[in-house]
Amino acid sequence: MENKRILVTGGAGFVGSHLVDRLLEENYEVTVLDLWESQDIVRHNDNPLFHFVKGSILDDNILPLLAKDKDRIVHMAAILGTSESITTYDVEQVALVNIVGTIRILKAARKFSVPRVVFPTSPDVTWLNPYSITKQTTEKFSQLFNKEYDVETIALKFGKIYGPRERWLNASMGSPFNYQFLIPTIIIETLRGNPVKIFGDGNQKSEYIFVYDVVESFVRALKTEKNLGGEVIHVGRNKNYSVNDIIETLERCWDRKIEKEYVKMRSGETPTEIVLDNKKLKDLLGYELKWDLTNGLKETIPYYEQAFKSFDNS
Repeated sequence: MENKRILVTGGAGFVGSHLVDRLLEENYEVTVLDLWESQDIVRHNDNPLFHFVKGSILDDNILPLLAKDKDRIVHMAAILGTSESITTYDVEQVALVNIVGTIRILKAARKFSVPRVVFPTSPDVTWLNPYSITKQTTEKFSQLFNKEYDVETIALKFGKIYGPRERWLNASMGSPFNYQFLIPTIIIETLRGNPVKIFGDGNQKSEYIFVYDVVESFVRALKTEKNLGGEVIHVGRNKNYSVNDIIETLERCWDRKIEKEYVKMRSGETPTEIVLDNKKLKDLLGYELKWDLTNGLKETIPYYEQAFKSFDNS
């Protein structure tokens, strides 16, 4: 890709911040649009190739200014979570941000002739919660814009992404350890000396994708010279793990016993088995995942140990 001006919405978050790191390393000019300026983004403020704009994808005054003259858009801004999208957020707000926000990104890309929009989506599941419904809907809208409005869109479909920086900081809770995601929760709760709550029987399965593999997939989707408009590419290795498998693997990697407490399934979730066919990933993007679960967890554990130690000593 000759031109290197990229807009990353939601670029201050877990996956977004890793992607921004990589793009800046490769001398892309990166503009991040996000509602919060995380510590993982602040450190780039002195880089002349980096620009941060605090704001919302729903702001009609900001988005056109940022989309203009961009060569690519990576759209990650969304309200995340399964049960959280029922219990924490208003359903209308989830739909507004995730669906209407995505449509506005696609409209801006069309108006300013942005050559390509790349965005993540979630596995096809039958869960009745606002997050899952909105992600499946935005996938269809992206294909509509590709077919009818000549906006080249590539959707990357992931299972559960994990790795350093995976966290959801709810500032109103006053703690950086208000985690909602499985692997950080297991590590932090164990360090606290608490049992880990397992929803259901722990046999629900998903693909677990290490964040560095996720970043590589995005970079390849941004760079490819193929016209992959409308494609939905699964990023996985055709192998899934149960929650119980994750805990057992963590115990081996960490050499630590993890106490478990089984509780009822959360709202908006049902027992399921998620596996992703990686054929398109190999055929269209020429990539096979490099990080297996053991190596990914070994890279992840020290990050949370250090984060917990820093917080405990603060």
